[in-house]
Amino acid sequence: MNTALLYISLFIFLLICVYFLIPELFLHFLGIGSHKRQFSPGVSFTFDDGPDPRYTPRLLEILARQNIKACFFLVGEKAEKYPALVKQIRDEGHIIGCHNYTHRHAWLLSPWTTWKLWDKGIESIKNITGNEPEYIRPPWGGCNLALYIWSLSRRKKIVVWNAHGLDWQAKRLPRQIADRIVKRAREGTIILLHDSGGEPGAPENTLACLDELCTRIRKDRKLPIVPLSFPNWSWRRKLVFRIWEKWEHLYARIYHIKRIDDNNLFRLCLTRYKGPDLIEEDKVVATKGDLVGEIHFDNIRFQAVGTDSQKTSLRAIKLARRSFPALINYISTHPDHQNIKVYLGVTMINRGVKPFGFNVQEYPNRGGRLIGWLQKIIMRIYHPSDQARKTASLGQRPKIVWISKKALLEKYGSPGNKISS
Repeated sequence: MNTALLYISLFIFLLICVYFLIPELFLHFLGIGSHKRQFSPGVSFTFDDGPDPRYTPRLLEILARQNIKACFFLVGEKAEKYPALVKQIRDEGHIIGCHNYTHRHAWLLSPWTTWKLWDKGIESIKNITGNEPEYIRPPWGGCNLALYIWSLSRRKKIVVWNAHGLDWQAKRLPRQIADRIVKRAREGTIILLHDSGGEPGAPENTLACLDELCTRIRKDRKLPIVPLSFPNWSWRRKLVFRIWEKWEHLYARIYHIKRIDDNNLFRLCLTRYKGPDLIEEDKVVATKGDLVGEIHFDNIRFQAVGTDSQKTSLRAIKLARRSFPALINYISTHPDHQNIKVYLGVTMINRGVKPFGFNVQEYPNRGGRLIGWLQKIIMRIYHPSDQARKTASLGQRPKIVWISKKALLEKYGSPGNKISS
């Protein structure tokens, strides 16, 4: 009798693990079958539990003022109740995802009820917008085996999050919500907030924190706020991207490479020049041992310029044009740059820099081949898929591209100055 009871208990435990715990492990901890982060240079806002006629219109006003496109995970039965709000969300350019038909935790649903409710939730939104949502988010992030299988069979992306402000709690003040999210904001962060649900009055604090939160993400963290999107990458490419991203962060910390603002293509650091002499108008402007400004591409933002290889170069040039005014302002006002006379970079991408006023010369130091090899790896990681073929035309060694601070200010210091084509 005791043996039979033990077997029954063991069976129930295994059933619980298979139905509830293993899907949770896969989605939230291993990231298998879910999207927990983006592969982009910025952060994305997502809002759960709506729509709500008290809060959603006010939220849309804030997002329009901040020029933000968010993703709204809508509850199906609420969408049916307020179809005009759903259409307004869509018409203002936001993404619409599904938050099930009713706001019930997956652990409280049987397999057949899970399938029935999610199908109904998707259908309710499709009937209003004319499009079937691609993204889903289960209430409370809870998952069971039936939902996991349903998402695979319906080809839906389960979107979770990696930063939230616990804004469903009414006790959370606007500053506390913002502090918690800003602390966790990184490239690729998906932010969870709510425009409905939670404790009574809680969405008021969410609305009150948004302007401050946007400012702090852009100004303090120097991160853009971008629409939610996921590249169609293999798990190998995602893994390589994440490893290389970690290395770039470490490299930036070691050499004090700093971002200029939330959208700039360039980063800066100060370093000792290793030679040879840089000469402008028969005058030496930098010699070995001088402190110079070193310009670096912000590679993840360069990657985000586009995935069409034929258009990437033009888009990168446009982004560089937009980046120069902020670069000029930074080096003109930052105390560390007041005595810097030359700005340079070591790069394989040097053919199109002369119209920007930069000089190009050979890289004389040892390690050029290693730098060239590393930069080709960067191109293959961050840039379009066919760049592996195109890197062969870059040669084996990088070049020094440089411009004096005087020339930089003369060329771009006035709003009327343009880059010659």
